[in-house]
Amino acid sequence: MKVLPVRGAAKAAWLILCLAQPLAVFGATSAQGASRAQIEAVSNSTFEVVVLKPTHDSLTYERPLPLDQIPYAIRNDLYYSVGTAFAIAGKRWVTAAHVLGLGRASMQKTYRLRDRKGKVYDIDQIYKFSLRRDFVVFSIKDNPAVRPLPTHTTPRLNDRVFAVGNALGQGIVYRDGLFTSQTPEERDGKWRWIRFSAAASPGNSGGPLLDTRGRVIGVVVRKSENENLNYALPIREVLDAKGRVAEINTEIMYMIDNMANLTHRERLATEIPLPKSYAELDAELIPIFNRFGQQLKDTLFKNQAARIFPNGATSAALLHSTYNAVVPGILGIGKDGNWDAFFNSKTQTGDLGANGHFTYGTFFGTQVFLLRTPDAVKLETLRSDSKLMMDLMLRGDPLYRSIGAEQIRIVSMGKAAQENTHLDAYGRKWLVRIWDIEENDQRVALFALPVPGGFVGMLRRMPTGLAEGHLVDLRAFADFFYVSYYGTLAQWREWLALRDLLPAAFADIRIDFDYGQRFEYASKRLSFSYGAKEMSITPHSDLKLQFSYFQDNGRTVWDVTQVIAGDDKDNSTLFSVARNIHPAARLDDKFRVRWEKIAKRKPPYDKSAFAEDKRMLVADVIAGPLGADRLAQAPLLYTALYAFEGKAEQKSVEAKLDVFIDKLKVNEY
Repeated sequence: MKVLPVRGAAKAAWLILCLAQPLAVFGATSAQGASRAQIEAVSNSTFEVVVLKPTHDSLTYERPLPLDQIPYAIRNDLYYSVGTAFAIAGKRWVTAAHVLGLGRASMQKTYRLRDRKGKVYDIDQIYKFSLRRDFVVFSIKDNPAVRPLPTHTTPRLNDRVFAVGNALGQGIVYRDGLFTSQTPEERDGKWRWIRFSAAASPGNSGGPLLDTRGRVIGVVVRKSENENLNYALPIREVLDAKGRVAEINTEIMYMIDNMANLTHRERLATEIPLPKSYAELDAELIPIFNRFGQQLKDTLFKNQAARIFPNGATSAALLHSTYNAVVPGILGIGKDGNWDAFFNSKTQTGDLGANGHFTYGTFFGTQVFLLRTPDAVKLETLRSDSKLMMDLMLRGDPLYRSIGAEQIRIVSMGKAAQENTHLDAYGRKWLVRIWDIEENDQRVALFALPVPGGFVGMLRRMPTGLAEGHLVDLRAFADFFYVSYYGTLAQWREWLALRDLLPAAFADIRIDFDYGQRFEYASKRLSFSYGAKEMSITPHSDLKLQFSYFQDNGRTVWDVTQVIAGDDKDNSTLFSVARNIHPAARLDDKFRVRWEKIAKRKPPYDKSAFAEDKRMLVADVIAGPLGADRLAQAPLLYTALYAFEGKAEQKSVEAKLDVFIDKLKVNEY
């Protein structure tokens, strides 16, 4: 087992689409060298790109939102200001492609243009679109009588330029600087970016970069990360681009966090005839990108199959290991290149009352959790009540909405907007629930696996536009989920009643008991039973099934490798049976040494009682028909252990162990 330090998500599945790091906004007087008439003409032909604010909020808060903390103009605006567009000849308008969000799923899809007087215009037809060059040419309905901006395709280095745009949602402003350099396009130098020193802020994207005569020389597309040398696409690239076509030509890399050293890169290249309405083009692009994302994942797993668990020599150690994973983990490739089970090093626990709690940690960008339900909450209720399930999680791990300087706690996200199921590669049946956060266009995805006493699973918060890619990851992660099943007998009884949600492995497992009388466990691998004289059998008695991944008749299975039956959840008296695999020759000596202790019945497997943590333990090897002289060559061996809380004599605990072993049968022998 490897313990993973807490780390934040570092994966980017798309282009850097937004200008970042707010800068100071200057007025029109900053545009030194531009006449007032030029400024007026440009302002009339440069519009804000706005998107309608959501009118519905699915969230419930602990108290009324202090909306008065939001500046008046923003609070009373029906729209979010997201970028800039400008008019060119032929009643056409230009902006950066990323500003309009084409091909990116969103709950905020009402994109419009707004002039300086506040009038809004609907987007009509898309005539040119290039994701690679990051521009779109389009028309608007009821086109206003504005003068198109002239263009100039041969600007000179070191000339003064003006970045014009909707900086920080404060309306159209001008900032001046210099045309400092030309930088070849990153992939193959098809064109040269204009680099300029005029300030650029969030909202400038899609705005014009002008020369001193008010002519457009470029389209502002992004801000440099570490210095004030921002990027504009030369206007020639827009003017010379093939007309009446949407060009998708981009290279995208796929990786998944639990095997970050394995990647697949592929180019998506296609063209879609134009013109089309915004809705028509968007409806074609979204499934193209979604299918391509799934294709990237599938190709990576196909091409790297020999290196992905459970295949290859790097999987061998994990296929011979069993970990206690009541709080679950994720299988992944470690720094040494070998597969292992990773668990968060700093889990947190929120108390839910009535013996319920929510324990969670982060594996890169995915929260991995254990939800123990309060006593009065039934599993059957939670499977059908997505609101209650998320309410419990929010109680254990609070989420807040920031307004001004205040943090308002979210107490409910309501009923999930989407509810379905997912069956992973090992036959485990996941409840999939997705909630919308309309205010910031995000979604929360939950993959929940029922276990005795609650649920385990994975949780991600993600932008709506990237949600499908995150779901691809979560479905893949489900196959690498590492969990043990633990609970009291009362919790097991409730869980076993959810027959349609039980993992496929439980088709071969029978757990049966009567309080105060008997307990029986049977599978195709082993069976045992005991009565109340040997150990208590009450609703508070506990049972843990530790699962692991191992080879069985040439295929990898997920199945029980240790059964631990406890007298009571509040003491450490128990009986345990464990499956031990003969180690492969290539494994480290620690596997060989442990196997030799078992096969040669060395301590602690020699039935010699020993004290540990205020209890007495005794263990033995179940030889069955193998005979002592054949143990070392066996492909697998079972061991049995009895632990008694308190002090006891050797003969007493040994006799207890013998009683359990007498009723134990190893079917695999």
